[in-house]
Amino acid sequence: MKSLKTAIAALLIAGGTIAAFAFTTNQKETKSNDTVLYWFDHNTGDYLGQRLDSDQQQDCGTPGSNICADGYNQITGTPGNEEPVGSAPVAITTRQ
Repeated sequence: MKSLKTAIAALLIAGGTIAAFAFTTNQKETKSNDTVLYWFDHNTGDYLGQRLDSDQQQDCGTPGSNICADGYNQITGTPGNEEPVGSAPVAITTRQ
């Protein structure tokens, strides 16, 4: 009788473990390519802030041929005097 209870307990634990892994999401599948960057207005060079690519594109409007903003990985300077690090942006957003 004692071995039957032990076997049932082991099966319940194994079943619970399998069920727990079956209902968890794979983090690699849910990770997006949306990156947080430092954005500058393409025409004026004004610092627009740090945000996701997709958020910046929404602020620029419908993608088109005119460049709206340039995204950089790093900035330098003090608040109000931000400058991008690097000569070329790592991302751009466009508008029509």
